[in-house]
Amino acid sequence: MIVSSLVVTLSPDVDDRMHARAVLDGDGRLTLGDPIDDRVPVVAETDTAQDGEALCDALAVSRGVVRVDVVAIDYSLDSEECVP
Repeated sequence: MIVSSLVVTLSPDVDDRMHARAVLDGDGRLTLGDPIDDRVPVVAETDTAQDGEALCDALAVSRGVVRVDVVAIDYSLDSEECVP
């Protein structure tokens, strides 16, 4: 499992922001923190690094999302990366 810390910046448009929040809230891979102004801290859990990249790419082009900043990525729980 790959755990990523993200900051998602939302649009100032109220309808777009509500749409983006619904997308974020509806994705079981995401845990959302309390919003700070137009930014939402997010923890994403994906099976692989490629899945994490695809998730970030999809979020970045979602209606109501202005940008997605990747703060940190934890590969330590990735079973494919852990070789005995």
